[in-house]
Amino acid sequence: MKKILYIVSTLSRSGPTNQLYNLVKYLNKEQFTPYLISLSPEPSNSRQDDFSALGVKMYNLELSRVKGIFFAKGKVKALIKSIEPDVIHTQGIRADVIASKIDCSTIKVCTIHNHPQQDYLMRYGNILGSLMLKKHLGALQHFNKCIGVSSAVEKNLSHLDGRIKTDSIINGVDTSLFSPESSIEKQNLRRKLSLPENAVIWIVSGHLSPLKDPLFLIKSWRNKFPSNNHNILLFIGNGCLYAKCQSLTQGASNIILKGRVNNVVEFLQASDYFISASHSEGLPMAVIEALACNLPVLLSDINPHLEILSMSENIGNSFRLGDFLSFSNSMDALLKENKSILNQSIESLVNLRLNAEIMSKKYQSIYLSHL
Repeated sequence: MKKILYIVSTLSRSGPTNQLYNLVKYLNKEQFTPYLISLSPEPSNSRQDDFSALGVKMYNLELSRVKGIFFAKGKVKALIKSIEPDVIHTQGIRADVIASKIDCSTIKVCTIHNHPQQDYLMRYGNILGSLMLKKHLGALQHFNKCIGVSSAVEKNLSHLDGRIKTDSIINGVDTSLFSPESSIEKQNLRRKLSLPENAVIWIVSGHLSPLKDPLFLIKSWRNKFPSNNHNILLFIGNGCLYAKCQSLTQGASNIILKGRVNNVVEFLQASDYFISASHSEGLPMAVIEALACNLPVLLSDINPHLEILSMSENIGNSFRLGDFLSFSNSMDALLKENKSILNQSIESLVNLRLNAEIMSKKYQSIYLSHL
């Protein structure tokens, strides 16, 4: 039995955490025993209990970011010595950097979810973002394999530093949880969630941050549908731009801000289409989860979005980033598409290529190839 030790910052409910949960859920338990270290105190929306229910042996260091600078490496090193894992698999810059500094013969694998030169600079500014990028790239050189969640992410890593050993595994969704509902059940969900029963609902799922650009969507929506309640723009999620979004939606009855919700799947199942105006992604779980619920997608033309759209015809459209006219025209074209053909194409893609079990098996193959 091989021991796999996962190291993350926290298990907050997010795309990377959901991806890791799917990976662990479908591990071959006759071959692998999973362990998990989280570095910081778990937030209120933590999925720690979900991982425990899978039989994962959990360790939480409960270190703040400041304390982590001084104590995390020593505590992680002690746990590695105690557990004696065959593979260490990390996610996130903090976990990657800590693992890279620990001198041991254990196989080290990490998953990269973003384009760090875009993500860090946009989130943290040019000075801090550049320092983080340099530190992270230096750490990744010490891993046996750095796995991008899309071909675009892998190619970007290779471009940033040719010394990093890269591969790619496309994110997969748990179709036992994310799946479409019948038209009758969709109506029932809309009543339950207090959503308009007869409108066409376009859902946006994720943080309300500059990276996701919800302000562009709100301004574009008000411009395109100034007094149209047949098409509804629905946001689920919170973030630093929530107050600005609230201000921009004043008087717009066809835009709904629900804030953070614990039943994302129900809101997806109650919707008709999915939208993302994101400026940077790895391979976004939010888009994949929407596809698993059989929602055609309208996506900004960043490479990871285009990679998803290239996987199959008739699953959605793209628009030029930040371009209202392109957004409007792409939406109109999508509405003219035959919905049943869209749904059939999406279902086939999810089952064949975006399935969590397939994703997990690919990770397991990488573990075994290095043992």
